[in-house]
Amino acid sequence: MKQLTRSRRRPGYGRGLASARRRFERRAARARRRPWLVALVATVVVLLAGGAVWLGWFSSLLLAERVDVRGVGSSEARVVREVAAVSLGGPLMRVDTRAATNRLEQDRRWVDVSVARRLPHSVVIEVTPRVAVLAVRGSSGALELYDRDGVAFRTVAEVPDGLPLVSSTTGAAGPEGVRAVLQALAALDRGLREAVTDVALARGDRVELTLETKDGRRTVLWGGPDDAAVKAKLVAVLMAEPGRTIDVSVPEAPVTR
Repeated sequence: MKQLTRSRRRPGYGRGLASARRRFERRAARARRRPWLVALVATVVVLLAGGAVWLGWFSSLLLAERVDVRGVGSSEARVVREVAAVSLGGPLMRVDTRAATNRLEQDRRWVDVSVARRLPHSVVIEVTPRVAVLAVRGSSGALELYDRDGVAFRTVAEVPDGLPLVSSTTGAAGPEGVRAVLQALAALDRGLREAVTDVALARGDRVELTLETKDGRRTVLWGGPDDAAVKAKLVAVLMAEPGRTIDVSVPEAPVTR
């Protein structure tokens, strides 16, 4: 009976048990080594992080040595550096980029700014300057440059070449006023635009144009920033009519007087 039982066992049965036992032992050995591996990896990570902190914040190997300014010319780059007031000579990672960004953002001359550290020794400042579209002379007589968004960002002694000069009775020009002036000048045909000698802005966005023509001086009461194309056509037609004032502020009822 015992011989019959032994004969029914599969070939390699003993070897299978031995193989399973070896696999179990290998898994057990790996499980015993795992805490050591975890501890070793954690130690290496801590050492690397500590080394990085020491290099960036305490060592003399990664010092802040220069400020690179991008987006403007060399003369304005000097102004950017002065406003940013980045401290040099210390560890690069200790440079307060947020404080430098805040100082730059308080200056209206730039639309957008960013300040970043760049290894091994640089602080990089990128700025997008505002572009002047007109100059406004306020009630105080000061000349302010405005961008397309109606932001006054610089005081100047004289009007830069190519910029329209606007006189403001309120002392300033908001976004709607700037838009009204730009639309009025852009809508006029070339001949009339070249005849404009003065642009006035009242009540925020009410535009008044003075034109010098061969027939003398004409005043155009343009109005606000609406219906620019229609107003320009009316002005071109009404220039042939008598009178020194052309009022197209209400395009549906233009008048001359």
